[in-house]
Amino acid sequence: MPELTVSMPARNTSRFIGEAISSVLSERDVDLELIVVDDASGDDTAGVASSFGDPRLKLIRNPVRRGISGCHNIVIENSRAPFIAHVDSDDVILPGALVKMLDALRSSPKAGQAHCNYHVINESGDRLGVTLTPVRQPGMDYKRDLLVCGGIINHLRTYRKEVLLQIGGFDETLEYSEDTEIAVRIIDRYGIVLVPEFLYCRRIHASNSSDTFALKELRYWLQRYRFARRLVKSRKVTYLHGGEYDFNRLMAAGLVRALISCASRISRPAVIK
Repeated sequence: MPELTVSMPARNTSRFIGEAISSVLSERDVDLELIVVDDASGDDTAGVASSFGDPRLKLIRNPVRRGISGCHNIVIENSRAPFIAHVDSDDVILPGALVKMLDALRSSPKAGQAHCNYHVINESGDRLGVTLTPVRQPGMDYKRDLLVCGGIINHLRTYRKEVLLQIGGFDETLEYSEDTEIAVRIIDRYGIVLVPEFLYCRRIHASNSSDTFALKELRYWLQRYRFARRLVKSRKVTYLHGGEYDFNRLMAAGLVRALISCASRISRPAVIK
């Protein structure tokens, strides 16, 4: 029985998935299984994954596209481990990352999720001298920052499987920001812990270059507003019903932050080489 399942949803990432898989399977301090879910790719993503022949790797192929949330839920259904970590199929983890994420959750029994800092790399794997997201700091107020700032918990997210089951898994109606939405539901009942180390490399390339789009922050704010309003109305979270974490006040602060970020990007666009 493995102690960790690594979830790797994949769609049309045949150029990069081999490196992503290798970075996971090279981890020897953790008894792991790697579940790659090929989400109806049109390239050789599944072929690259199946070429490894490692018994720790399981490949699941979706006949039709399910989306990132659907792939996550497939992994939850098939996982044999008490912890689940997410690794994008075009990224890489750094040596020793997985055991540090597990240690963080094991030492914090009330936490449902752990995350870390990450570097940004280009298509060739070279580290870029830019920061596209705020560096995470210990002591963050997750109940506030998840809605005001947005993507503070993405990349190498590691969960307790029992927590994912208790809150109902990922929302398959969302095409993006599913990581933030589920974190809002988690923080309503459990804790989130930060491993304040750079343990992950996120790759920027042509297929995900929307990250540099000037209005990205506004687009992501609108997505947060929609799903958070739905969570409030359905009472799937309790902490947003007034008081210190008033929904309207948090979303207004987030909108101001998004508009300032968009104005900055328009006047001084980011250049990634």
